[in-house]
Amino acid sequence: MRDLTIDRLSLRLSGMREGEGQRLARMIAEGLAGATVDAGTKNFRSMQSNATAKTGTNLQAISNGVVADLIRQLERSA
Repeated sequence: MRDLTIDRLSLRLSGMREGEGQRLARMIAEGLAGATVDAGTKNFRSMQSNATAKTGTNLQAISNGVVADLIRQLERSA
């Protein structure tokens, strides 16, 4: 796997308390840090992932979905 550098991770969250949002951001960052990706050497200006979750959805499930989507995007463009 090549190194993956993320300069900034921004989340726009609605219906989630601040503490939950912070935990979700950490989970996504940790998920990306532990991911195995063969994304070549492309540089991306930005990437976006949209996730909709029902009230009460486990934060780990949301994080896993976002990480999986971002990895798919990276691998598709490799």
